[in-house]
Amino acid sequence: MQLISKKIDAVIIDSNKMTEINNTNTPKFVSAPEVYSQSSKYSKTKGFETSKNTIKTKVGKEYTFITKYFLPMSWKNGGKNGKTEYWYNCQSIVVQGKYIYVYTSAGYGSSKGFIIRYDTKILDKYNKGKGLNKLRKLGASIRKGEKLTKEQKKIKNGIKIGKIFTGGHGQSLSYDPKTKSLWMWQDNNYNSTDLKLMKINMKALKPSLVYKFKSKLNDKYLKAFSNLVFDKNGNFYADQTIKTKKNPSGSSYIFSGRLINSKIHMKLLTIIQNRPGTHPQSLAINHKNNRIYLVSDGVIYSTPLTKLINGTLTMNDFYYTIFSTKREFEGISFDSSGKAYLLILRGTEILKSAQVY
Repeated sequence: MQLISKKIDAVIIDSNKMTEINNTNTPKFVSAPEVYSQSSKYSKTKGFETSKNTIKTKVGKEYTFITKYFLPMSWKNGGKNGKTEYWYNCQSIVVQGKYIYVYTSAGYGSSKGFIIRYDTKILDKYNKGKGLNKLRKLGASIRKGEKLTKEQKKIKNGIKIGKIFTGGHGQSLSYDPKTKSLWMWQDNNYNSTDLKLMKINMKALKPSLVYKFKSKLNDKYLKAFSNLVFDKNGNFYADQTIKTKKNPSGSSYIFSGRLINSKIHMKLLTIIQNRPGTHPQSLAINHKNNRIYLVSDGVIYSTPLTKLINGTLTMNDFYYTIFSTKREFEGISFDSSGKAYLLILRGTEILKSAQVY
């Protein structure tokens, strides 16, 4: 399958109805730790954990995340003579129906990666009780070239691996409910003003189409976006941290956009003066409660999507949650019931919320 490239007109971002939020009621800014923490039992079990981890709120709206899946840390794609792949640097997550899609970097510092699709109906049949380590043991067995058990073969049938492609950082994988398709930014050059929006073929799990364009705000071209999410109507949302003389530490700029007849239209919806944390790791929308989520390490902010779009958002509309953890948050996605799935590293796992987040 050949990647089709389309160069489209530069986008002049409409900022006429932008709302600026000086959210002085926010908790203290969450700085990324100098060294991220590991799961407490990760080293003791050499990665083959069976006890679920729990992450709870320290400040703000109370939520609890509990381990759902300990993901494989390594693999050998192509069988015994294949190349060893390390799956521990996962960057984004999409929950859609019975499938969970995860983009993982091909290595730290690499601009390439691949998408892994997990069939939760198959995983849930074996991934319970003391079997929580079965996914990681499967990955280790495949990496070592060991003969798989009948059970391992069945679990392996629930995992589909896409081809390696240039995705950049890769934290933007997102699902558009309107077109029933996956999308992500190709952000392999943070300093470039050439924006690349890729449509992902959901069967091949690799890009089939890329739109190339520039985007200008107040006579200045924007650099690459890293986060992406779609609402039910096919509108997409992206954020950037922009530093100004007014706010030298940086504010969160939230943009919306829409692809119409191979043209992209974009608006600046809001400027949030006090952003959640050092690294903007993910954007997500919970279609159950229609809120949009800004994720950083150990902290999540959320706002009503409708108020964000209408320009009626105030600081009192925000939910703030700071968690008791120093582990690295990589992405969040929601199932049809409104439960959140949180992707974190060291070791790589997915935790599910006990509440509708």
